[in-house]
Amino acid sequence: MSEAEGQASNDPVDQSSGDESTASQRGERVGHAVGEMRAARTWTTWLAAIVAVVFGVVLIAFIAQNTRDVRIELFAISGRLPVAVALLAAALLGAVFVLAIAVVRAALRGLHRRRRRTRAGSDVTAGSDLGGERPRHAEQ
Repeated sequence: MSEAEGQASNDPVDQSSGDESTASQRGERVGHAVGEMRAARTWTTWLAAIVAVVFGVVLIAFIAQNTRDVRIELFAISGRLPVAVALLAAALLGAVFVLAIAVVRAALRGLHRRRRRTRAGSDVTAGSDLGGERPRHAEQ
């Protein structure tokens, strides 16, 4: 062993201390990031609560100002409702239809994704019979 190598191994500076200080710095950064995430979640929660309160106040004002009854007819069904109730019911029905379409679309996308993975898995399995070579279309 040369003198330089011997000196490097007997160096009083502990190499693990550099790792520990780096680890503690990383821990501080991670702790700081977690604190920032918690603060962001808290801020988001407060913002959502404020928006909900404002929406509730506007909704109450809307209902209070639109209490006049209107006649509603749908095919053979007819009746009288306050304007606010009729409009809110129409808005909720519209939201239900949009939500239903979104759920069906998400389910179809998931089904398509599973089928695509299954096909890719069977292509890779079939490719293993070729001496480990994978088909070109399975590399995507």
